Amino acid sequence: MADTYKPMFNRTYLKVLLWIVAIAIVFLSASGRDTNRYLEIEKVDAKPVYFTEPDNINDLSVQMIFGLGPALSDETKLLHKLLAKRLQRALNSNAVSHLLSPFQARLQLSLQDDRLTLLLSLPPHDLPADQLRQLQQQLLQQLADTDMNSNTEAEWARLKAELYLENQSAENQLLSAFANTLNDNSSVHPLQRFPSWARNVLGSHNLALAISGPDAADTAQVLAEQLPTDDAVSTEQLRSPGLQQRQTLPATANEPYALAGLALPGRESNSFMAQLIAVRSLQRTLPDLQPEVSTRLLWKSLGLQGYLALLFYGQHPPADTAELTPLNQRLLNSTDDDVIDTTRETIKDNFLERMSEQQAQLGLLNTLAFYRLPPDYISSFADRLASTSDTEVKEQLKMMLNTNNQQFFYLPAR
Repeated sequence: MADTYKPMFNRTYLKVLLWIVAIAIVFLSASGRDTNRYLEIEKVDAKPVYFTEPDNINDLSVQMIFGLGPALSDETKLLHKLLAKRLQRALNSNAVSHLLSPFQARLQLSLQDDRLTLLLSLPPHDLPADQLRQLQQQLLQQLADTDMNSNTEAEWARLKAELYLENQSAENQLLSAFANTLNDNSSVHPLQRFPSWARNVLGSHNLALAISGPDAADTAQVLAEQLPTDDAVSTEQLRSPGLQQRQTLPATANEPYALAGLALPGRESNSFMAQLIAVRSLQRTLPDLQPEVSTRLLWKSLGLQGYLALLFYGQHPPADTAELTPLNQRLLNSTDDDVIDTTRETIKDNFLERMSEQQAQLGLLNTLAFYRLPPDYISSFADRLASTSDTEVKEQLKMMLNTNNQQFFYLPAR
């Protein structure tokens, strides 16, 4: 009797298998899409006040953000640090503690390259918004009354000594020499203008607010009343560094180093997205210069100004611009369309993954408020990346890698 043929897979099994394949196709086609749930971030009309009311957040947070100007040169960094130390001393005073204790509130200071933030945190409370505004005004008055005159020379000397020690590495020596060309340094000694500069920093015209937590919308409306109308987009232009610097520093390292850098518009410029893709693409191609030259990329993008610097070291870093030019060209040739497209996708994927966490979105609220970015900046980031063309990115790369645009600093071996 002949054996009966039995198929390897029955009909039910095949149906299940087809469903699994279909689901897998849908899942794979959806990968890379933006499926995040974004915070609803809003802005008070014509005021630098941003707010959001996240789920599962009990404390009310009020970030008071003061612009300092970009900390690029050593002198500017010292001014920022001196102000932060003076204000921290005021925050630790009994007068401030007396204001905060009835509400179990906390006040924390943080310093960034171009701004200073005071974070006022209040646990669940029945504090009316008007009373909160009064508390905020009293706190700001305490800071405005901070002594900005006495004993500044000694404190400045200590901060300057600390910065000197930080700048002893070859990389920091070169970066310091370059960055000091990017700020307008007044002929007046910094300590002479420090008190008036500090008062100006703490003025209401220089204050932005980022508010999150329960009743953030009502709080934002009340606190916005004391602030002047938000300024239009600044028309300040990037300062030209003047004559191109070609400097050889005193030999202090055991091997030679070089730095090529240029000033760039900051993140408030229309070219920021193309600049971001260009910088990240360039980072991918730096290994192409090895083994002859090792390279590190240093990029800073602040409000109205930033910079890009390429640090060269290894077997044969460029000793002059004649040797720098072919290296720039090699990097430019390597950063082709494929590199740019891959970089754009990587930036998008990394951003979407990071923004899948609500806390990460809250972390950007300060940045949105300070730079006056659109309230939908986070949710529309991927779309803006996609709309930035390869041509725009290549224009940025050509500008960045043009030897005529770069300041050049060489540190020979001793």
